[in-house]
Amino acid sequence: MANAAPAPDGPPDKELLDRVRSGGRAGDAAVTAIYKRYRLPLLRFFVSQGLTPDDASDVLQETVIRIVRGAASYTGEGAARSWIWQVARNSLTDVLRKRKLLREHEAPFDDFEEVLGTVEDDAPNPEEASGADAMRKCVEKGMAAFRQVTPDRHFVLMLQAQEHSIEEISQRIGRTAGATKVYLFQCREKLRPFLQPCRGFLSA
Repeated sequence: MANAAPAPDGPPDKELLDRVRSGGRAGDAAVTAIYKRYRLPLLRFFVSQGLTPDDASDVLQETVIRIVRGAASYTGEGAARSWIWQVARNSLTDVLRKRKLLREHEAPFDDFEEVLGTVEDDAPNPEEASGADAMRKCVEKGMAAFRQVTPDRHFVLMLQAQEHSIEEISQRIGRTAGATKVYLFQCREKLRPFLQPCRGFLSA
């Protein structure tokens, strides 16, 4: 089982959770002890469930936050280690569920190819049209196609274009700040082929 392990060095998990619940410097030290004790096994577990190392680190941070917030709800019934692992599983499940919901709004790959082909076919020829207006129309067409294929990614990029902070965007899409930065990078990479037909205007 994922939570099977030798007895840890230092105070038992239950005592650490009691200290976290009490707060103060002892509570802060207990949070650090829990983090050090569980960091590697939790990261390995998250990666084994399909997360990238960066995303696994984000879920680890979320898990620690939930442990701190939920320590008061631990009644001492059952093993503290099992409770900690359950918090970690819940954090992972929430992340995977949110990602599944986002993917359900995206068009399938075949539709992506079809829409992208339309953008390329309809893009103005830089040799026949140039200037800021032609460039703007080309970008608008690419963005419209991108929104059709993946509205969630388009929405996130629009938030960034409107100068919303990473923290604000992460709250809107239900991700941690670190995961949001990675997601924004992935969104820009997804957008790149839609704007490829417009590159000719830069040298026209």
